[in-house]
Amino acid sequence: MKILRSATQDDLWALLVFLRRANIHVAGLEDKIEDFIILEEENEGICGTIGIETYGKAGLLRSLVIGPAVKQFQLLQMFEHTQQHARKKGLEQLYLVTNKNNFIQFFELLNFYPQPIHTAPPTMLESDFFAEITQQADCTLMVCEL
Repeated sequence: MKILRSATQDDLWALLVFLRRANIHVAGLEDKIEDFIILEEENEGICGTIGIETYGKAGLLRSLVIGPAVKQFQLLQMFEHTQQHARKKGLEQLYLVTNKNNFIQFFELLNFYPQPIHTAPPTMLESDFFAEITQQADCTLMVCEL
């Protein structure tokens, strides 16, 4: 049985290992651990995660990693849990960057809609993380109003 929950400091080591296996940037993770959602298989560990980088009243989704056993409805639940978490934090928008055009319709079902990269909040545009992820070929910025 899979369990969906917010990460805690106790999850740091397991989350670092999971993200490193997927070649995901982990610098500063210890300071942002409470802004990660974890999907874990009972007695087997983490099988999916997604995090939020905060920029004022906006959040940028990061480190979406799912294992092969994660079903589409569980991915949907991860996004819904992440949106609820963002609302509790007082965020007004959630952004994501994707270079997978075949996922755009899925994200639109979750109320994320494409917009020009230059329209992101100034603090997000100025961040090294945002600059790095928007250098991907064919990337699309999407926003969800919370």
